[in-house]
Amino acid sequence: MVVDLPGPLPRDWGAAPCLDLINSHWNDHLGSGETYDRLPEPRFRRAFLKRWHYAVADPDNVAGRARLRSLRSFLRDVLEHYSSGRPLSPSMRKRLESEVNRAAMALRLSHGAAGYALSVEHSGTAWDVVSADIATSAARLMTEGASVKVCANPDCTWMFMDETKPRTRRWCNVSVCGSLVNVRRHRAARHD
Repeated sequence: MVVDLPGPLPRDWGAAPCLDLINSHWNDHLGSGETYDRLPEPRFRRAFLKRWHYAVADPDNVAGRARLRSLRSFLRDVLEHYSSGRPLSPSMRKRLESEVNRAAMALRLSHGAAGYALSVEHSGTAWDVVSADIATSAARLMTEGASVKVCANPDCTWMFMDETKPRTRRWCNVSVCGSLVNVRRHRAARHD
């Protein structure tokens, strides 16, 4: 039997850079026990950086990749705490603040033919800017009260934003995980 391995690019991108980074490492939703990691894939890194308008000279930079891997693990922990209603520990809050402030930000006012414009300038390395922006996206989700969830399929680890009005969405993708779990439930009920 030939098994289709996931490609280097996701079918569905997230609503925030932190979710795309977190979801670059996931478990097989079918329950095989397999885990997948897109972060080592150059094609994924380039697409991720392009999607979120991050400019780095070398997307294959070993230190940059290591920083993203560490940030991914930390932000998953942060957003799992948040989504379950558990408060962040003081050390988690301190690290999140440190990550958010990794690249200092300054607002600049300029004037041109179209009038005044406000722009953001960051100081620090390109990877500092990337890390700070990704961490800031997680902090924003929390401070804006976004409904961040982990898929209700016990085999799936995908995180998503529930943007439905009643906030009752349970599945990362209803036609994939929702159908799978409902079929399993139906089969289990028939055998009882």
